[in-house]
Amino acid sequence: MLKDAVQGNQLENVRKLYEASFPESEKKPFAFMLKKQKEGCFDILAIEDEQGKFCGLAIMMLSGGLALLDYLAIEPDCQSGGIGSRTLGELCGCYGKERIVVEIESTAEENPVSSRSERLRRKAFYLRNGMVPMDFLVELFGVEMEVLTFGSEITFEQYYAIYAQVLPASLTEKIRLLA
Repeated sequence: MLKDAVQGNQLENVRKLYEASFPESEKKPFAFMLKKQKEGCFDILAIEDEQGKFCGLAIMMLSGGLALLDYLAIEPDCQSGGIGSRTLGELCGCYGKERIVVEIESTAEENPVSSRSERLRRKAFYLRNGMVPMDFLVELFGVEMEVLTFGSEITFEQYYAIYAQVLPASLTEKIRLLA
């Protein structure tokens, strides 16, 4: 079950899992996301089980009618139980299936941050849950990324606009189309 992390008193759990789950090169400052949440540009969500136990996080960047699943992480002791798949389904209900965009580290190249098998497993998860890759790659802050949606075609320009409307120009100029 998705809940607003601030309203649901889960913000510290979300922050700790966020800090532990993502490489420094891919993290935005947590305080920045909180500030942008107040402006309506981010949703910081806690994932809870039926008993209210904290199981993970979903952080959405909202702009231009699209909802970028910026971060998704499940607590290690809650993985492999279908929580990630249920969360994607719930996100589709909240934001509309045709509006959700996901980016993942490229599965094609070597990456010193994460193993190729880990990246392939991550991609397989999204494909199993109905997402399809777009026909372009991006370089996002120095990391080659693949962009996926639930089948709604988006252009690089639409993808880029999400960032351009939320992040400072000094950061968006570090996003570029690769192929």
